[in-house]
Amino acid sequence: MKRILTAIALASVFAVLLPAGAARADLIEIYLDEFGIDMQLWGTVKINPGRSATFTHALGILYFNSKNIKKQHKVKPPRDVFTKDLDKAKQSKNADEMYNAALYALQRGMLKEFWLAVDEALKVDPNHKCKELKQFKADVIDKPVTADQAAQESYIKKIVRNPNMRVDVSNHFLLLHDTPAKVNSDNEWQKKPRGQARLELLELVYQTFLLKFKSMGVQMEIPQERLLVVLFNDYKNYLSFATSLDPSLQSASGFYVPSVNVSFFFDHGTRSDGIKKLRSKLPEMKRDAAKAKDGEFVRFLRALDFLLAVDQENSDITVVSHECTHQMASNTGLLPRHVLIPAWVHEGLATYFEAPGDATWAGIGAANEERLTFYRALENDREHSNIDFIVGDKIFDHAAGIGAVLHGYAQAWALTHFLVERHPTELVKFYQRLGEFPPDTALSPEILTEVFNECFGDRRAELDSEWRIYMSNIKTDTERILGE
Repeated sequence: MKRILTAIALASVFAVLLPAGAARADLIEIYLDEFGIDMQLWGTVKINPGRSATFTHALGILYFNSKNIKKQHKVKPPRDVFTKDLDKAKQSKNADEMYNAALYALQRGMLKEFWLAVDEALKVDPNHKCKELKQFKADVIDKPVTADQAAQESYIKKIVRNPNMRVDVSNHFLLLHDTPAKVNSDNEWQKKPRGQARLELLELVYQTFLLKFKSMGVQMEIPQERLLVVLFNDYKNYLSFATSLDPSLQSASGFYVPSVNVSFFFDHGTRSDGIKKLRSKLPEMKRDAAKAKDGEFVRFLRALDFLLAVDQENSDITVVSHECTHQMASNTGLLPRHVLIPAWVHEGLATYFEAPGDATWAGIGAANEERLTFYRALENDREHSNIDFIVGDKIFDHAAGIGAVLHGYAQAWALTHFLVERHPTELVKFYQRLGEFPPDTALSPEILTEVFNECFGDRRAELDSEWRIYMSNIKTDTERILGE
C-alpha cells in the first residue's frame, strides 16, 4: 500500500480546484512519515486548534495532522488576479483591458470569467471586437448541433459492436459508452456519472480550442455534426478493441482515428487490477475502521480513496484534452484530416492543449512538468534539439530509435508552445500550407523546411535563439511559486 501511494503524484491546479468564493490558495509540502508519502498539494488549508489541519478541495474535505506540513506557501489564485484586473479595467472604463482580462481567464480555462469580462467590455463599447466573440457564443458555443443523430448512432455502433453500450449526447459530442448510469454511492468523491463528466470535459476542450483560435483571428470550419467519442468502462475491453485495430495501440491511454473520425478512451480507474480491487475494498475497510473507532486509520483510508480519485480524474483529463485536440484540429480544418501531417505538428498542438498529468484542467498552454523536464534533458543537444531537426519531422524517428519517445513529444511541445504564443500568424499560415498538399503525399524534411521558411523566413539562428530564451522563462506553477 505504501508503494502504491508513493507512486501517485497529486498537484491539482488551483484555477479549477478552489471552491467558489475562496480568497486564497495554498501550496503545501506534506510528508506523511507514517506511510512514506512525500508530496505537494494545491488547495486551501486551515490549521485547527491542537494538531489537526483541514484541507479543502473541490472533491471534498480532508483532515490530517498539521505536523505533516513541511512548508505552506500563500498563493494568489488566478480568479483573484482576474478579478483585480477586471475591476481595474472597469474603474478606468477601458474595454481593451477588460478584453485582456478575458484572455487571461481563457488561458486558464476559466470560461465563466472569460464571458463575464467579454460582457463588461461590451457595456463600455458595444462595438468592441468582443461583439464578434459574443455572437460566436450564440451561433456556435451555445447552439446544439442539429445533424441526424440517429445516423451517427448507427455509424458508431457499427464500429464498436457492443450491445451493452449506450449513447449520451451534449451540444457538440455523441458519446458511446458502457459506464454506470449512476454515481457509485460508495465513492464519496465521485460527484457525477462518468458519462456526464466525460461529456462536460469534452465540451470544455471544444470551447477553449475554438475560442483560443477565434481570439487569434483564425477562421475555422465549425463542425456540423457531433464529434464521435467512445468510452470503455473496462480497460481490458478497451485494450482488446484497440489492439484489434493496431497492435501498436497496446500502450495508448486513448487515441483518435482520423479515417473513421472517432476518439476512443477508457475509464482510468480500471487500468490496474490491483488498484481496482483495492478501490472496491475501501468502503468495507472504512466501515470496519469506524466500528473499531480507529480514527487515524479512517482518515488514512479516506486520504487513500481521495488520492485514487484525483489520480483517475487527472489521467482522464490529460488524455481527453490531448486526443480531443487531435479531433478538433481535424474537424475544423486547422490540420486537414486526409493529409500526412508531420508528427511534430499534430503532437505539438495536442500537447500544447493537454492538461498536465499531475493536474486538473489547467487551461491552455499550461507548463507541463513532464514535457518541460524532458525538453530540458535534450536542450543542450543542439544536433537534435534544434528547429530544423524538429520541423523536418526527424525528432520522433530519432527519439523512437533510442527509446526516448517522450523526448520527441517534449521537443514538439516546446517548439509549438513558442510558436503559438510568439508567432501565431505564421504558425497558422504554416498549417494552412500543409493542407494544400494532395492527400497521402509524403512530406520530406526538405519540403517541410522549405514550407516552414516560406511562413517564418529563413533566419533560423535568430528564431532558434528567440525560442531558447522563451523556453528558459517557462516554468511550472510550482517552480514559479517556490521561486517567488
